[in-house]
Amino acid sequence: MARSHDMTSGSIWRSLLGFSIPIMISNLVQSTYNAVDMLFVGRFTGTESLAAVSVCGPILNVMIITLSGMSAGVLVVISGLLGAGDIKQAQDAAHTSVALYALMAAVMTVLGLLFVPQILRLVQTPAAAMPEAKRYLYTVFAGTVFTFGYNLIGALQRGLGNAAASMSFVLISSAANVVLDAVFIAWLGMGAFGAALGTVLSQVAAFVIGTVQFARGGAALRLSARAVRFHKKHLKNILLFGVPTALNEVMVNLAMLTVSGVANSFGLASSAAYGVGSRINSLAIFTDGAMNQTMSAYASQNIGAGRQKRALEGLWKAIILSAGAALGTSLLVLAFASEFSACFDSDPAVIEQSAAFLRVTVWSYPLFATVGPLIGFIRGTGNVEASLLVGVVAQLCCRVPASFLFSRWMGFPGVGVAVLVGPLVSVSIYLWYILTRRWHRGLARVARL
Repeated sequence: MARSHDMTSGSIWRSLLGFSIPIMISNLVQSTYNAVDMLFVGRFTGTESLAAVSVCGPILNVMIITLSGMSAGVLVVISGLLGAGDIKQAQDAAHTSVALYALMAAVMTVLGLLFVPQILRLVQTPAAAMPEAKRYLYTVFAGTVFTFGYNLIGALQRGLGNAAASMSFVLISSAANVVLDAVFIAWLGMGAFGAALGTVLSQVAAFVIGTVQFARGGAALRLSARAVRFHKKHLKNILLFGVPTALNEVMVNLAMLTVSGVANSFGLASSAAYGVGSRINSLAIFTDGAMNQTMSAYASQNIGAGRQKRALEGLWKAIILSAGAALGTSLLVLAFASEFSACFDSDPAVIEQSAAFLRVTVWSYPLFATVGPLIGFIRGTGNVEASLLVGVVAQLCCRVPASFLFSRWMGFPGVGVAVLVGPLVSVSIYLWYILTRRWHRGLARVARL
């Protein structure tokens, strides 16, 4: 079978590590985009600019996570088709995904540019940070097509089972982002706008390098501009798996936007502190997204090949790997919360509040790390309705009310408690769904790809 990485046979540990480690590295590096922006802005400008970048981070995460959700649809469909050995249909599915992403990029660009002021008011952006936050968002939305483009290339490569292929262009683009931030922020003093410009130009580089790499990489899938169109069957399947995943991810981030709004309501220092703490958290839980994507590909390949027992065995091993790594980062951040916070801002108030936030949220790391493999397994086995249910219950019914309740009781540190609630509820529901064997309900969907 023509596939870059076959996960249906051989050592399960080797399959999981071989696929997940490049994604962990890529995700960790990608997480530095906003973190590096905040680091340079916090060090070379001021709290107003730092708050602007902090406010925009969760907003842009909604777009990125929507992309991640749709990428999950692409990954599951292509992995399932390749698992069944149907390369021709996988090729048609890839061309359908290109057409879909082009349409989504156009819609996101137009809507983003039209509603920047309204979005910033909705998340209670501090007045002092509003001008720079607008410039930051306008710039990033103008480069949406490149964000969508390189995310699609990565999804196609992971659908082929070749996670390592996308790592190199992510590393190059991230290095470019650091250099451009140094030029635009530290040297030219362009503030939040310089951070946004550096991010966009870095993503242009990622898209170009990724496209060339994919075209010349000898992959089983060959893309042609003339063949790009919607294939009804594949569009339906990508949307079937992608839309519920995207909706769930959007609910997660809308809930986090609500939490961000509550944090912003405590003032400029709290807004900056929440952004700093959130960046450190995203770096610390880098195994979450990697194991999510790994299990989506692993489970869909094995289900497509009729190997259900191997798929389930891989899930438990993935949880051990992911949660074990997260426990280590929890202890590290707990011990050095103030020192890590001080890397982003020298303002004592920001450092103090960020460290207090981190000392609560570190306990969410093992939970997030467990959610990653669980949700990847659920998606890879065709149980799309389960992830949507979890999104509604864990995010809208639990995390959002918790952000208001605990912040009223505890002040700004209570915002951290709301961060804990989401993954705790998610892990509970997913484990119940799997242990009661309800996950078998989705297997027919993967078989029909």
